[in-house]
Amino acid sequence: MKTSIQILLLKIFDLYRKSFAGLPRKIWLLALVLLVNRSGAMVVAFLSVYLIDKQGFEPTKAGYVMAAFGFGGVLGNYIGGLMNDRFGSWHIQLYSMIGAGLLNILLGQVTEFWALCLLSFSISLWADAFRPANRAAIAIYAPPGKLTQAYGLQRMAVNLGFSIGPALGGYLIYNYGFELMFWGDGITFLLAALVFYLALPPDETARPLVARPDPKLADVINTSLTSLAPAAAPAHKQAWLLAFVIANMGIMMCFFQLFSTFPVYLKASGLDERAIGWLFTLSGVVIVALEMPTLYVVERRFRPIPVMLAGSGLIIVSYLILPGVVTLGFLAVLGMMMVLTIGEILYMPFTNTYVSTHSPPARRGEYLGLLSASYSAAFVFTPLVGFGVAEWYGYGAATFTCCAFAGLGWLLLSRVNLMREAKKELLVSKPSV
Repeated sequence: MKTSIQILLLKIFDLYRKSFAGLPRKIWLLALVLLVNRSGAMVVAFLSVYLIDKQGFEPTKAGYVMAAFGFGGVLGNYIGGLMNDRFGSWHIQLYSMIGAGLLNILLGQVTEFWALCLLSFSISLWADAFRPANRAAIAIYAPPGKLTQAYGLQRMAVNLGFSIGPALGGYLIYNYGFELMFWGDGITFLLAALVFYLALPPDETARPLVARPDPKLADVINTSLTSLAPAAAPAHKQAWLLAFVIANMGIMMCFFQLFSTFPVYLKASGLDERAIGWLFTLSGVVIVALEMPTLYVVERRFRPIPVMLAGSGLIIVSYLILPGVVTLGFLAVLGMMMVLTIGEILYMPFTNTYVSTHSPPARRGEYLGLLSASYSAAFVFTPLVGFGVAEWYGYGAATFTCCAFAGLGWLLLSRVNLMREAKKELLVSKPSV
C-alpha cells in the first residue's frame, strides 16, 4: 500500500512529465543551444561591478556604459525582428551568436570610456538580434497548445545556464580578476553557435516567414487577400501592443536592477562577488526546478494577463523590501531573491506567449521584436535612472524610484486586454466596403 508521501511524489513526478511532454526535438535542441550560451553568462551579471570597482568609474559614468548596452539591445531586437521576417530566423540566430562572442572577448581588452560604450552597444546589438529570431523559430516549431511550455523550456535552459555562469564568474573574479570573465562569456557564445550549426541545420526557419508571390500572380493574390481579410497592421500601429510594451518596459525597469544597481548595492553593503554569484545561481536553480510545472498548471487555469499582474506585483514587492533586508546579510537577501524569482516565473514566459498568440503570422517577428525592444529599452533606462539617483540619494532611493516606474507599468498592463478586445470588436463591427 502506497503511503501519502509516495502518492504525493508520484503526483509531482507526473506533473513534471506532463509539463515537458509533447515538445518536439527541435525545441529541445534550441534549449541546448541556450544552455551552452548562458553557461558563460558572466559579463551581464558583473559588468557594473567591473566598471566601478576595477575601472574606477563613478556610478553615473558606469550607468552610461550600461545604457549603451541597452541602446544596442533596443536596435538589435527591432532590426532582428524585421530581418527575421524577411530572411528567416536561422541565419539571424547563428550570426548574432558569432558576432556577440567575438565582441565579448574584445570588451575585456579595452579600458577607455568611449571604447567601452561602443563595444557594449555593439555586443548588445548583435546578441539581442537573436531574441526575436529565436522566439519566432519557437513559434514555428511548437505544436498547437504548447507555445507557453516551449517558451518555458527555453527559459529553463537559460536559467540553468545562468545558475552556472554567475557562480563561475564570481569565483573567477574573486580569485583571478575580471579578465577571464570576458573570455568565458565570448567562448560560450561561439561554442553555442557551433552547437546550433551542427544540431539544427537550415530548415523552414532559414526561409522568410511569408514566401514572395510570383509577380505574374500578384494581382490575383492581392485581390483575393483584400476581399478575404484586412491587411495585418504593423506592430507600431497596434495600440494594445504599444501599451503592452510600455507596461513591460516599466516593470522591467524594476527587474533589471538585478544587472545594474543591485550587485553594486550588495557589494557596498558587504557581500563579495562569490556571494552575489551564488544569489544568481540559487535563483536560477529555483526557476529550473519550478517554472515548467508551474506554467503547466497555471496556463490551464488562468488567463495570461492576471498571471502577469500577479508576477509583476511580486517583482515590485521584492525590490520594495530590498533596502530593509540588504543590511541583514546573505540569507535575508536570498529571501528577497526568492520572491523576485517567483514573480519572474509568473511574469516573463507569458509576455512572449501573449504577443505570439495575438500577432499575425506574417508579422510575428516584427511584433516580438517590438516586445524584445521594450526589454532592451528598460535595460537602457534602469542604469541611467538607478545610478543617477544612487549617486545623489543612495541605492535605497534608486530602488524605490525604479519601483515607482514598475507600479505605473502594472497599472497600464491591467488595461491591455481591454484595449485589445475593444480593437477586435471595432474591426468586427466595421461594415465592409
